[in-house]
Amino acid sequence: MALTLQDIKPVSLCIATEELFDSKRFRENFCDNLVLKGKDREIEELISPFKRELIDRDPKKFLEGYKAVIISNIDKILSLVSARYSGIDLKKVEDIVKNGRELIKKVLFASSFEEIGTLEQTFKSKVSLPTYSLFISAMRSSGIRVV
Repeated sequence: MALTLQDIKPVSLCIATEELFDSKRFRENFCDNLVLKGKDREIEELISPFKRELIDRDPKKFLEGYKAVIISNIDKILSLVSARYSGIDLKKVEDIVKNGRELIKKVLFASSFEEIGTLEQTFKSKVSLPTYSLFISAMRSSGIRVV
């Protein structure tokens, strides 16, 4: 049996969401990878003011949208974990869902990017790593060799 993109979706969402919890790095490195390093003047003129506002001026404007993305990702993770892994370890799934819901509340009521950043370890230990563990178990029970 082959591993598909759909199989890795819960884990990939965890990885992407974990990156978002590092809100300081997100804001400081916004578009620094290729867009701003590429020295494309046209796009740089569009992105640079946006980045300055994100970092310096009024980050509150961006905070609500940022929180919405994290909450949406966690909701998707919880849904996928419940649907796919309940037969493997129902207790672990219930714990992930419970912890994920608590984390959603904390993100929802966070008042700053820094406060969101403090939740990274909680997400990693209570949602991401247990999801990865269930994924590995599911792959092994399907006969897919994983490292």
